[in-house]
Amino acid sequence: MNICCPKCEWEPPPSAKWTCECGHAWHTFDTQGQCPECGTVWRETQCHECHEWSPHHDWYHDLPPVDVDAITEKEGISARLVSSGGISPRRASRP
Repeated sequence: MNICCPKCEWEPPPSAKWTCECGHAWHTFDTQGQCPECGTVWRETQCHECHEWSPHHDWYHDLPPVDVDAITEKEGISARLVSSGGISPRRASRP
């Protein structure tokens, strides 16, 4: 599977970690953007290289389009942004 930043094409190594607002750090692409600690699904992911935010599903370059709004609404899951490192996550503009 080809996973890279849609803006700068940085490929996250297995050692890369993102931090959820619950404080848990994990490799977000191991769980398709869902925090394994609290279950939050993150709609956007910040690149460690260019620091830009992109929709999480845009990082997967060999998958069909995903309707994140339909998935999160159907499952009643809160959707937020995932940040890299110690940068605090921002809230998504749309639930």
